This record gives sequence, structure tokens and C-alpha cells, in this order.
Amino acid sequence: MKKRVKRAKDWKKEQVSNLKNLIGAYPTVGMAKIRGLGGKQLQRIRRDFKENAQVRVSRNSLISVSLNESGMNDMVDLIDDQLALIFTHLDAFELYNVLEEGKIPAPIKAGAVAPFDIVIGEGSTSLKPGPIVGELQSLSIPAGIEAGKVVIKQRKVAVKEGEKVSPPLADILARLEIYPIKEGLDLCAVYDREGTVLFTPDVLHIDLKKYVSDVKEGVKAAFSLATHLKYDYPTRYTIADLLYEAREKSVALALKIAYPTPETIKPLLQKAYSQARNLSLNACIYERETMPSLLAKAGAKAQRLAAYVGRKS
Repeated sequence: MKKRVKRAKDWKKEQVSNLKNLIGAYPTVGMAKIRGLGGKQLQRIRRDFKENAQVRVSRNSLISVSLNESGMNDMVDLIDDQLALIFTHLDAFELYNVLEEGKIPAPIKAGAVAPFDIVIGEGSTSLKPGPIVGELQSLSIPAGIEAGKVVIKQRKVAVKEGEKVSPPLADILARLEIYPIKEGLDLCAVYDREGTVLFTPDVLHIDLKKYVSDVKEGVKAAFSLATHLKYDYPTRYTIADLLYEAREKSVALALKIAYPTPETIKPLLQKAYSQARNLSLNACIYERETMPSLLAKAGAKAQRLAAYVGRKS
């Protein structure tokens, strides 16, 4: 009897030591519920996540000792139900997303509470005709046989959210390949050892698309506010526009008052030349620059006069 107790103590010490070594080797430690998962499901999860994480199942008492001795006392208070520890180099948010994406659709078990309204849609099924029609009808599911197939004649809410699923209904849903739940690891806590921060699922559950959209909207709003107040509160995001605007306004003012600068001298000379040329043309001053236009103008008038005389005669 003493040998058996000693071996049990040695086994527990070895388990605690292994868990503590894993805790020390990874920056992120997660704790997830595994109740309801069978051996095959756990093997699949370990296989699917082996590139990102290590999963270890142990007794809650040993998990508690391992966490306490590793300085993670806050996590011990959340130990409940059947648990597994997850060790990874991913951060808390990445781990949560990986586990959620790794869940697969699964049939709901008898006695389980429906997470939402479970609906059986209208249309043909893969079930073979036979007693199944009577079983469906006994559950108030309108069914019949058409063209050699079992058909659901009308959309039916089989069980409402919050209600328990009866054994016959659970069997029918599985046979209809209606899988209303997702099977996988449900995180109940994640500890960031480097930051000494404990995260719970309500914090980790983030809609990434909405989060990115909110960040973009926030940036737009901040930029809009900074632009609105740009003359009173310049920032590194608005200073370039401010300088460009100031330059444009100063050049426009210099042109308006004919103030020569390196930027305005050329357009000012072009404007003066154009005005002087127009003045010469209007005053019929014969210069080298005006003679072609004056001759063309005289030629046009002569043609119109000749045409007028021709019509009168």
C-alpha cells in the first residue's frame, strides 16, 4: 500500500514538473474546457494545432499547483470543469482566433441546450424512404416521400433557443446532417507571461473586420478634426498641406499686386507682354510683333467689304 501511494506521489510530482517546464518554455499559456470532447477529438485538436501550440490534459488539482508555483495565481481562480493547458508562442488574441477557426461543425447531443433556433429547411433530404417519415412526423416535422426521396415539406423550427434537445430530435438532426454546434477547445483564460496580463474570452473576442473598420474611421475623424483646426493646431499630418496652401496663397497674392519674385516674375512678364501687345493692336501701332495680326485683321475687313460691295452691285 505504501509503495502504491509513493508511486502516485511520484507521478503527480512528475506531472507538475512537466507542466511547470512547459509554462517556463512558452510566453503564452491558455486554459480551455474539454468537457464533452472524446479521445479522437482531442487527438484531432492536437494534430491540427501542433504547428502553433502544445495541448496538455491533466487533473485540475495538478494544474492548480503548476500555475501557483509558476506565479500565475490569478489563473487558478478560473479553474473549473475539465480543463487542458495550451502552451504557445502566439499572443493571446492570435491563440483565441486560431482555436475559434479550428472548431468544426458537430451534431448536438441529447439533453444539450440549443444555442439558437435550430431550423430544418424545406426540401429533399439524403434519407432513404421508410419508417423515418413516421419518426419525423412524430416530432411535428412535416415530411413525405416525393420521387423516391424523403422530403421536408415546410420549414420547421425544430427546437428554440434555450430549450433542451430531446434524444429522438438529436438523432434526427444528426441523420439530417444538421450540425448546430462547433466542436473544439473553448478558452476560459489566457495568461501573457511577458506582460503578466490575464485575458478572458470576453476581451479576446474581437470582430477583426469591425475593429479594422473602426480604426480607419477613427483615423479619418482625427484627420478631419486636425484639418478643421489646422490653422490653430498644426500636426505632422497636416503641416505639409498647410505649407503648400500658404505657398499657393502667397503666389496668388504676389501675382495680384504684381509683386516680382522668382515664382511670379515669369507669369508677370507674360501678362505684361500680352497686355502691351493687345494695346498695340487696338491702337494700330506698327511693330514687328503686331504687323502679322494687323495685316490679317485688315485682310479680313477687306474681304468682308468686297463681299458687301459685290452683293450691292
